[in-house]
Amino acid sequence: MTRRQGVRLATLFTVVILAFYAFGYWQSKPAAPEPMDWYGQYQESLFKPLQAQRLTLADTGAALGHGTLWMISSEGEPLLVSRYTLESDDLSWRAQAVIALTPEQTDSLVQAQAWQPDLPDQPISSAVGDALKDRKVVRLSMIPNEPMSLAQVQGTFGNPDLRLPVSEGEAWVYPKVGAVVAVGEEQAHSIMFGLREDLGQ
Repeated sequence: MTRRQGVRLATLFTVVILAFYAFGYWQSKPAAPEPMDWYGQYQESLFKPLQAQRLTLADTGAALGHGTLWMISSEGEPLLVSRYTLESDDLSWRAQAVIALTPEQTDSLVQAQAWQPDLPDQPISSAVGDALKDRKVVRLSMIPNEPMSLAQVQGTFGNPDLRLPVSEGEAWVYPKVGAVVAVGEEQAHSIMFGLREDLGQ
């Protein structure tokens, strides 16, 4: 073997060793988290119209299927919400849409349901939904049946613009997409859409 052949063989051996270690390092790196499927699936039908303040109850039902109406108490105030279920990303999800009502409509429902702040959530007739189908949705929350990893959130939205301490953990705020993530014990518990960008700055 000549000296030149020896140098070439040594160089080839070095390249093979480096490639072997590079491949091993690549295999050992954790895979980047994938964006949540439902966010891409409903981007055009739900989240963009919601951010533009033009999503209606009828639009929400057209995208998510049959929903059920409920009168709930939110910090002692009555809210009308529509709830839907879906399967995505190996989890079961509840989507909850908050419907904007006029003061007169709210008073009418409160009287019809004999609603009180300390009552449990009350189901509302689907006929009410038909009458209110053109009312705007002001917030839409996505609630998984079990907490999800923060990596899934970051894989979908990136790092939060703001991290605000709340009574039970943190709120991760994403003003550009109008989202707030409820975080506790290093896990995400829900994602609420409907935050206006100018209010999140």
